[in-house]
Amino acid sequence: MTPQAPGASDPLGPPGAGPGARGRQQRAVVSANGDTTFVGRAAELERMNQCLRQAWSGKASSVLVQGPAGIGKTALVRHWLARLAPENHPVLRAACDPAEEDLAYGVIGQLTSRIPAALLGHHPLLADAMPTAEPFHVGAELLDLIGELQSGGPVLLVVDDVQWADRPSAQALGFVLRRLEADAVLTVLIARSSTEPGRAGGLDLPHLIAGMPHSCDLTLTGLDTTDVAELAARVYGRSVGAATVERLRDHTDGHALYLQTLLAEVPLERVSRQETSLPVPTSLAQALRRQLDALPGPARGLVEGIAVLGAPAPLSTAARVASVSEPDAALEPLLAGGMVRWWPTHPTTPVAIDHALQRDAILDAVAPRRLRELHAAAAGLVDRPASWSHRVAATHGSDAQLARELEQAAADSHTSGENDRAATLLLWASDVAATRAQRERLLLVAAARLLWAQQYTRVEHLLSRIETAEPGPLRSLVLGGYATPRRAPEATGLLTEALRTGPDDPDAAFATAMAGTWLGINRVLEGSGAQAEPLLRDVLATDPLEPQLAPWVLGSWGLARSYANGARTALTEYDTITRTTRAHSAADQAIERAYRGMLQMWAGDLADARHELTAALDTARSQGCAVTAEFTYANLAASQYFLGDWDEAVINADLALAIADAEDKPWAFSYAHCVASWMPAGRGQWQRARRFVQQSQQWTRAMPVYGAPHVALAEAVLAQARGDHPAVLTALRTILDAPPDSGPLAFETWWRPLHVEALLGTGDPDAAGTALSDLVALSEEAPSLRLAVAWLSGLLARERGDTKRARDLFTEGLGHPAGADDPPLHRAMLAHSHGRLLAGAGERQRAAASFTEARELLSALGAEPFLTRFQDDFTPRPPSPHPAAMLPLAELTDRERDISQLIGRGLTNREIAARLFVSSKTVEYHLSHIYQKFSLAGRRELRNLIQQHNSLSG
Repeated sequence: MTPQAPGASDPLGPPGAGPGARGRQQRAVVSANGDTTFVGRAAELERMNQCLRQAWSGKASSVLVQGPAGIGKTALVRHWLARLAPENHPVLRAACDPAEEDLAYGVIGQLTSRIPAALLGHHPLLADAMPTAEPFHVGAELLDLIGELQSGGPVLLVVDDVQWADRPSAQALGFVLRRLEADAVLTVLIARSSTEPGRAGGLDLPHLIAGMPHSCDLTLTGLDTTDVAELAARVYGRSVGAATVERLRDHTDGHALYLQTLLAEVPLERVSRQETSLPVPTSLAQALRRQLDALPGPARGLVEGIAVLGAPAPLSTAARVASVSEPDAALEPLLAGGMVRWWPTHPTTPVAIDHALQRDAILDAVAPRRLRELHAAAAGLVDRPASWSHRVAATHGSDAQLARELEQAAADSHTSGENDRAATLLLWASDVAATRAQRERLLLVAAARLLWAQQYTRVEHLLSRIETAEPGPLRSLVLGGYATPRRAPEATGLLTEALRTGPDDPDAAFATAMAGTWLGINRVLEGSGAQAEPLLRDVLATDPLEPQLAPWVLGSWGLARSYANGARTALTEYDTITRTTRAHSAADQAIERAYRGMLQMWAGDLADARHELTAALDTARSQGCAVTAEFTYANLAASQYFLGDWDEAVINADLALAIADAEDKPWAFSYAHCVASWMPAGRGQWQRARRFVQQSQQWTRAMPVYGAPHVALAEAVLAQARGDHPAVLTALRTILDAPPDSGPLAFETWWRPLHVEALLGTGDPDAAGTALSDLVALSEEAPSLRLAVAWLSGLLARERGDTKRARDLFTEGLGHPAGADDPPLHRAMLAHSHGRLLAGAGERQRAAASFTEARELLSALGAEPFLTRFQDDFTPRPPSPHPAAMLPLAELTDRERDISQLIGRGLTNREIAARLFVSSKTVEYHLSHIYQKFSLAGRRELRNLIQQHNSLSG
C-alpha cells in the first residue's frame, strides 16, 4: 500500500494540528471551497505541469511562484492542485505566517501534520520537532520520509507565503532541496515579491531554486483583458462588454484580489454605464473597507472575530469571540463576498480570512476599544501559547503583571531552546512594561537572544530603538554583537565596554558572559588566541553561568587555548575541567565530545578523535541537539584522512560543506574546503582538488587571518601529492610567518611533517634538521607523528651520508607494532624510503618486500600520484584472476563511488541514503547507472566486486 498524506483528495485541505505542532494553531495553504474565481493563467499552469512531468520521470523539480500580495499566486496553485489525480500525489503542505516566524520548525510541523502516526513514528525529529535540533538533521528525516512516500507517484511539497518561514524550517527545506537528485518530487514555493523577493528565513530562494536542474520561476502580473472578462462573467452570471472589461482592467491593473473585491461590491449595471464612474477608492485597502462597511451587523462582527483569531478556527469559537448568536446566518454574506474560507466537511467547521490583505483591512477598520475587547475574548478561548499575543493586544497602556508573566514564559522558552520564541515574548513584555528602564532592559535582552540565534535580520528592525536606549552594558553588548560579522573593530570596542559592568547591575552576569564569549571568539577569528583564551576563561568563571551557554563557552575556550598553547595542552586542560563538572544533559555531552574530538584530532589522538566525533554526531541526531556539525563533520573527515579511510572522509567533507551551505554558515567554508581538498589531491583528481583550494581561498577573504592557515594547508597537501617540494615550502610560508597563536600552534601535527619533507626534498638538510627537532619534540605527545618521525629522521640521516643510522631508523619504525593512530600514508612513505635504501645497498629481495608494503598501502588509499611517482621502484602486480582487479572505479561519479563503497560494506539502500543524506530513490537511481557501467546483474555482484577490489587493493 502506498503511504500517503491523509486528505490528499483535498488539494490544500482543512487546517489541523500535526504531531509536530506542539499545541499551536496551524494554517493550511488554502481550503476546499473550490476556485470559482480563478481564471486564465494557462501558460503558468502548463509550466507547472511540465515540472510535474519531470518529477514523474524521477527528476526532482521545483517551482517558485512570485508576485505582489493578492495577485493570485495561491489561487493559481490551488486551481492546479485541484485538477490533479489526488491518489497519485501525496501532498505535504504548509502556509507560513508572520506571527509564527519565531516558532522553530513550525512549517515542518505543518508539512508532516497529515502523515499517519505509524509512518511518522519512524522519524522522531519530525514527529516532535525539537527547537534545538540542527536543521540538516530535520531535513535528513524529511528526505527519508519523502523517499517512502514516492512509491505511488510524485510527492508534492507546497509552501505558501514562504517569505515568512521560520528560519530553522527554511534551512531544513533548503537542505532538502539541495539533496534531492533522482527523486519524484515537485516543490512549489509561493512567495511575495513586493518587499524582499523570495527570501525565507534569510535564505535566497531564487538562487536556491535556480541551482536545481529542473526548476522554473513564475512571476505573476495582473490579469489581461481576456481573464478579466472571464472573471466578471463568472461573478455576474453573464458576459460583460469589451469597453467595460477595459475599464475594469485599467482601474485595477488586473490585480486579482482588487478586481474580485470590486466586482463583489459594484453591480453590473453600474459597471457597464460608462458615464458613471467606478467607486472612488483607487486602492485595494479602500475597496476592502467599502466592502466591510456594507456588511450586516452580525456578519461584520463575525468577520472581525475571525480576523482577530488569525489562524483557521472553529466557527463556534469565532462566534464566541465576536458574541454572535447565529454564526451560520452571519457567515453567508462573508462567503458570498469572498472574504472568508470555510471548511464545512471538517468536524469543527473552521473558518479563516481568505487573504492576509483582507485580514489587515478588517483589523485596521476595527475601533481600538472594540479590538481590545475581541483580543481579550480570544485570549480566554485559545491555548496558552497562542493567548500571549491576544493578552498583549488587549492591554491598554502598561501592565506590569503581564510583563512579568511574559518574561517568565520567555525564560521557559529559552530553557527549552526556543530562543526565537523567547525573544518575541520579551519584546511583548517590553511593550507592556511599566517603566522606561524595564522596557529597554527587556528589549535589549530580547535582541541579545536573537543575536545568539544568529537572527541578525530581526535585530536590524529593532536598531532604532536599541540605539536610543540608555547607555549601559546590555546596549553595548547588543550593538557589539550586531557589529561582529560586519565591523570587527567597532564590535571589539563595544564588547569591551559591555564587560565593564558594575557588580550591582542585575544583568551583569548575563552581559559579561555573552560579551566575553563573543569577544573571545572574535579574537580567535582575528588571529589572537592568546588574547581570546583569558577572556573565555573569565567567562567560565562567571557565577552563575547560563546552563545553555556553558558547554559552548568551554568549547570555545578549548579552541582558543589550542591556538594559544597548542592542542595537547588545550586537550589536557579541557579534560580536567570536564571531569570536575557536574553531569551534563545529552545535549551538553554531545557538544563536549565534539570539541574534545576536535582537540584530540589536532593533538594526534586520531582514533580517539574519530570515536568522539562520531559519538557527538550520533547523539546530536538522536537527541535533536546542535554540535556545530559543519565543523564536526569536517574534523571527522580530517581524522579519517590521516587514518586512511579516504572514502569515508570524502563523504563527511561533502556533508560539512552541504550543511554550511544549507544553514548559511560561511565561517566554516575555508576550513571545510581545506579538508575536502586533501582526498582528491591524494588521489590525483587535480581539477577537483584545485577547485576546493580555490574555494577555500575565496572564503578566506572574509576572515583573512583566521582562514590563512587553512588555505596554506590545502595548498601544501596538493603540492605534496604532486611531488612539488618548493611549492610546499611556498604554501607553508604563510604559516611559518604568522603569529603562533593565529593557527600554527593548533595545527602543528598537520604541517610540521610536510615542512620537514619539503626541506629535505629541496636539499636543505640543515634547515630540515632544525625543523625535525621541533617535530620530534611535538611527537612525544602526538601518537600520530611516530611514523613520520621515523621516516623523516631516516631520510635526514641518509641525506647526511649516515646510511647505517638511516637503515636503523627505518627498520625500527617499521618494526613497531601497528598503532591505532598511525597514518597509512606515513607508513607507506616510510616503507618506500626503506626499500630505496635497501635497493641501493643491493638487498633487492628485502627491498622488494618494503616496496610491496608501500605499494599495497598506497593502492588501498587510491593514492595514484604516489604510485605513479614511485612506479620505477614497484614491480608490476601479478595478474589476478578476479575481475575486481580491473574494476574501473575512476569511471564513476563521486556519488556513484560513495554508494559503491557503502554497498561493499553491506549497507542497505536506506542505510546508504541516511549516511549520504539523500533519498532512497536517489540511491536506487545511481545504482542502476553503476550496474550499467559495470554490466552487473544486481546488488550482490556489485558488493562482491567491491569487496574483492578493496581486498586486492589492500
